[in-house]
Amino acid sequence: MTTATSPIRPVRYWNGRPVPFITAWTKEATPPQPIDVIKGHGGDGLGFRDEVAHIDRHYGVPWVRMPAVRGGRPDFVVVHALRQRMAMSRLLCQVCGGPTVGTRADDRTLFLAGSSGGRPITAGERTMSPPVHAVCARLAVQECPPLRDRGWAAALVGYTPVWGVAGPVFHPHTLEQLTNDLCHVPFSDTRRIRWVLATRLVITLEDVTPVTDLDALADEETAVIRAVR
Repeated sequence: MTTATSPIRPVRYWNGRPVPFITAWTKEATPPQPIDVIKGHGGDGLGFRDEVAHIDRHYGVPWVRMPAVRGGRPDFVVVHALRQRMAMSRLLCQVCGGPTVGTRADDRTLFLAGSSGGRPITAGERTMSPPVHAVCARLAVQECPPLRDRGWAAALVGYTPVWGVAGPVFHPHTLEQLTNDLCHVPFSDTRRIRWVLATRLVITLEDVTPVTDLDALADEETAVIRAVR
């Protein structure tokens, strides 16, 4: 169900394959980042030489600059930094980009994750994966090779506090990138958070109920959406 008034939006396809909302496209390659040491509240920290705070900084942290044009072809292994942050902060579906709030009678939100060993999603764990509609989750486990071939776990979540960010951390004096991996840095780490260039928003999952039947959940979701239209 993807009418104009539905929170479930039409999913983009490329060569017959669905492309998630948070997937980056080849014309959205990350350009060079003009980072520098800038003075801010509390002292020096990482920033951009030509920084515009309300555009470049979110949650008090500089965010990687990345075009948002969805052109070329999808790069399924790359997550788009801006759309990931939007989806996490606004609880948008990572597959279709529509709002997930208000699609269930109990106001909880569905999260989906890969699970090759059958491990369920548990309370207190952190994630960089935005929520998903049940209808879109059903599509994902059918069409996404890692989920389809290696297994998945799903859960309804009642509370999603923001925990921190993930991204490369830079040396405060040389601005040398200290690791090639994404470092998970909590907002409570007031030292390292000043030197991270964020590429992902990280949240904590609380009030968690595991889900195994996505078909039943999708039917329930559709009924709620029809009732409120």
